[in-house]
Amino acid sequence: MENESKPDKPYTKYKSSRLKRSQPLNAGAEPAAKPAPDSRPGRPQRQRRSWRKKVAIALLALLALLLAAAAISFWRLDRAVAASNGKVDPQALKALAPYTGGPENILFIGSDKRPGEQSSRADTLLVMRVDGGTKSISQLSIPRDSLVDIPGYGQGKVNSAYSYGGAALQIKVVEQLTGIPIHHVVEMDFSGFPAIVDSLGGVDINVPSAIDSQYPQGLGWTQVHFNAGPQHMDGNRALVYVRVRYSDDDFHRMARQQQFMQALEQKMTSPVNIIKMPLVAPTIIDNMVTDMSMTDLIGLGWDKFRTPAERNHKFVLAGNPKMIGGVDFVVLDESQNQQILNNFLASTGSG
Repeated sequence: MENESKPDKPYTKYKSSRLKRSQPLNAGAEPAAKPAPDSRPGRPQRQRRSWRKKVAIALLALLALLLAAAAISFWRLDRAVAASNGKVDPQALKALAPYTGGPENILFIGSDKRPGEQSSRADTLLVMRVDGGTKSISQLSIPRDSLVDIPGYGQGKVNSAYSYGGAALQIKVVEQLTGIPIHHVVEMDFSGFPAIVDSLGGVDINVPSAIDSQYPQGLGWTQVHFNAGPQHMDGNRALVYVRVRYSDDDFHRMARQQQFMQALEQKMTSPVNIIKMPLVAPTIIDNMVTDMSMTDLIGLGWDKFRTPAERNHKFVLAGNPKMIGGVDFVVLDESQNQQILNNFLASTGSG
């Protein structure tokens, strides 16, 4: 019996799992993007991080040095102000008017003592009125030879009050003469004047006309000359400029003093000196005697810095030179000076 042929059985062909698929399982999905190769080699990246770290450390070190310098400068300034406050005559403190707000009036006294003299003389008298509210500053110069009544001494030159009774009597006489309450006082001996100017790098002054004059030098006299025009002056030269007066008169000298004050203010508020002010401020304070606290002085500097030129006013009491008993005086014009004082008070824009 012949073998019957068996029908072919269907079977399923399995592809080996080792074979690569030609298509992804999810045929509709886009192929995953391959990560872009890192174009930065590992070593340069580490170098960049190291460089940034060094810069950060250097900046932190610089900041620490600046903070340390500021702390030292603040400490020096605080000590200088405390020492200056400690030199003020207690009687002068009693003579000052209490400050109750509004404009502040500061009496600046430039003093001098020649060899052999027992007491100092007030060579410069200037009242500065500062109003931070209106950003205005006014200066009133008083002729040193003004004939006035000095309590306890009779008639004499206004600057004689400083010789008789120091800052206390000088404050009383100035208040009596002007009717203006004095809230603060600043005394500056001219012997320390050059150091202040030199610490700021000198001053630039435009001399209006040539000056030829005699100037006291120790026990004798010396000839001095200033050319007309812009000049840069160091401390010693500036001192001669603000004090020389024998080529003209005291009124011309007061104009030079006010001109110098303006030049000094401009120098103090220059960008360079603002940056180094914490370093030079102690030198300035060391050469003055004042009741003003460090807060007062910083506030005064801020008011000066933000006061525009058009809000900075200058006044001089008017009078006529006259020889009385063989002594040169300036006899003040009362009616004219009343108007000057009214303008001085009104110039700050508040009462």
